Amino acid sequence: MHDLQASLRNFKFLNCTAMKKIVFTGPESSGKTTLAEILSMQFHLPYVKEVAREYITSLNRPYNYEDVLNISLLQMAEEEKIKSVQPPFLICDTDLSTIMIWCNDKFHKCESWIVSAFQDRQPDIYFLCSPDFPWQEDVLREDAHRRHELLEAYRSLFNYYKIDVVELSGTVENRMKRILKALDQQSVNLF
Repeated sequence: MHDLQASLRNFKFLNCTAMKKIVFTGPESSGKTTLAEILSMQFHLPYVKEVAREYITSLNRPYNYEDVLNISLLQMAEEEKIKSVQPPFLICDTDLSTIMIWCNDKFHKCESWIVSAFQDRQPDIYFLCSPDFPWQEDVLREDAHRRHELLEAYRSLFNYYKIDVVELSGTVENRMKRILKALDQQSVNLF
């Protein structure tokens, strides 16, 4: 632990202006939160949590389009909050790619300011999680039988915007190996 903290201090000193942004995205129940939490804990870094779950849980009604727009603003605010502590890496458990897919899939529209923010807030690396994990039932999840269809929507989105992604599948252990290899290949050195 002491060595890791010393490495962190040295890294911040040497690279104080080079914060790297890492985003986990993909369909529901595909391992995004699990992977973000593992990476965060392994390197003792904060991560940007998905705000939709807390927001929707607080509603006493079904969510609507305005709610999704509010969630997008809250997600960006959460990202800015974590960025303000200046970690060397900004680990995100979702981003505006999910909001864009959500808006288009459920409401057949997406505000231009969300698209612009998505383009302006690109990470250094996207990890697109495959839905090959067993479905984890929960009252907020709604697309158990459409996860592969939604994975294709993510692939189409990234292809349209010419954004490279690293696709993750298999066990958590295999995904973590792939993550660390991809970060190493892109010179995203985690200490």
